[in-house]
Amino acid sequence: MLHSPKVTALRESLVRALSSPPREWEEKRLHDEVCSVVEDLKAAGWPPERAIVAVKEIATEAGLEQSRNVLMLNRDLDARDALLVKVVRWCIDCYYDTHQYA
Repeated sequence: MLHSPKVTALRESLVRALSSPPREWEEKRLHDEVCSVVEDLKAAGWPPERAIVAVKEIATEAGLEQSRNVLMLNRDLDARDALLVKVVRWCIDCYYDTHQYA
C-alpha cells in the first residue's frame, strides 16, 4: 500500500514543494494527492490515526520533518512546518470527507 504509484507521486510532489514555494495550482495538486492516498488507506480499512501517521511518514521520506515550533502554541511556523500542518489537516479533512481545501 505504501509503495503504490499514488504514494510515489505524493512523495515526489512533497520534494518539489520543499525545493520551491508552491504556486496555487501546485498546492491544489498536492492536496488532491494527499486525498487520493488517504482515500486508498481508508478503503483498505486503515483508521484515521494510522492514515495520518502513514502520510507523515511519506512526508518524512520526502524530507519534510517538523521543527519543535510545531509543538509550541505561540510560535510562528516556518514554511516547512506550515506545509506539514496543511498536509495533516488535509489528511483529516479527506478521511472524513470534508475536503476543505485551504
